[in-house]
Amino acid sequence: MTDRSQENSSQGLLRKTGFFAKTFAADAGNVIGNIGSAAFQSITTRKYTLPDKSVASQVLMYRQLLHTKCRPGLKLTRPYQGTAAQKAVMHMPWWEEGIEQTEKMTISYDNLITRLWLNGAIIPFQESSTESVDTLIDEDGLPPIPHKYWVDRLGFQQPDPVTDFRSGGVLSLAMMVHMVESCPKICERLFSGDASVLPFGITCINVTDMIAKFLMLAKSTDRMDALLSQKPFWKMFADPNAILAVQELAMSMLCDVVVEVSMERKIPSLARQHSTSMHGDSSSEVSVFDFALITERTETRVRDDLLGAGPKTVEEVHAIAGRLRVKYKVQLEKRIERARQQEEHANGGTAPAPQMKDVVGKAAGLAGGIAVGAAGVAGGLVSRFQGGGKEEGSVPVAEEEAPPPIAEESSPTMGFATPPQEDESKDVVVEEVEGDWLGSDNPPVAEPATEPVTDDFAKFSIEDDDEDIM
Repeated sequence: MTDRSQENSSQGLLRKTGFFAKTFAADAGNVIGNIGSAAFQSITTRKYTLPDKSVASQVLMYRQLLHTKCRPGLKLTRPYQGTAAQKAVMHMPWWEEGIEQTEKMTISYDNLITRLWLNGAIIPFQESSTESVDTLIDEDGLPPIPHKYWVDRLGFQQPDPVTDFRSGGVLSLAMMVHMVESCPKICERLFSGDASVLPFGITCINVTDMIAKFLMLAKSTDRMDALLSQKPFWKMFADPNAILAVQELAMSMLCDVVVEVSMERKIPSLARQHSTSMHGDSSSEVSVFDFALITERTETRVRDDLLGAGPKTVEEVHAIAGRLRVKYKVQLEKRIERARQQEEHANGGTAPAPQMKDVVGKAAGLAGGIAVGAAGVAGGLVSRFQGGGKEEGSVPVAEEEAPPPIAEESSPTMGFATPPQEDESKDVVVEEVEGDWLGSDNPPVAEPATEPVTDDFAKFSIEDDDEDIM
């Protein structure tokens, strides 16, 4: 009797479960049937589009450049066939000049490091344009290595800069060359201006690493995972100039953050909010030990506010950056005003300290600096659009205009196939470009990073992402 009753109970429970499932399925069908076709499509479609073929070509190209180790004598070439895809990227900073004349597209470490030396360590430090300057270039046309200018002027950790490029490879070197050739106003802020507390070279490499993280270029990320990811900004990267624009804007935003933190440090109540154990005095001046704070704030703004806004074109990302500068300026003024009121209340209604008045005045004048930075960023990119990437001098910019910079002409949108690297060319192929890099220099695997030379650079994140791959 007991076994039969248990069997009946089990059968009853099974019937109830089946009835419940049948009822639930019917109800769900009725609900789905009542949903409009447009609403149902919005549920089943992706929030952001996947990268198309041209975007995939750009991303794979950046990935290969990031993981191609810098070393003296490195030279990679491929035939120039004059295709639309090749013409769209022939102005990018990593190529040697004379592509059409030589019918070769060449990436050379010696060429890039020489351009960086001339436009970063020599030309910006000329006292006058008519002065005769010794460039220190040797008879082989190469800059002096080692030399103190790599540290003192360009902000590397050692007199030989090659080791600092281990995390970003040829991509980080090319981005730095682009900055010194086409964005002199931004570089000046780091060389001798309001952001000179940070070394230019290490800062620029870290910004490139930050962008590489957003684009999922690291070795620890499978390339197909990157190409199948949803990002609000993927459409913009069909234009090869997008990565140059993001590098420029991120560097400009970082300089603005340095100014903000410096102003906050002069206000006790704001300084205490961001004080660290490394600062014996919460109101101390900004130093390289604040690099983590500065890069964290910059990364949040670039990721969430700039790229997170979903720009579809280079012109649009510049417009977004202009609006963000105004937004951050207003937020800073409000923080300073609240701090001023708190200071007055703490002092029993007396006038604020002279230091507080000075900071308020600087905040009110921050718009001028923002306008100069915006114009400098726009000038650099527009110069490269119009000049085919061959100009190496400074770019005239309008220092008085505050509206966000917008390029005058649309940039080319044709993609460029990445040179096949082992098995990375199997899934995404652009038909316009064929062939491979010539020569024996295949992109090598990055080596482990060296330890920083001084304690001042201990907070910089120059490291090899091989450590993340086990």
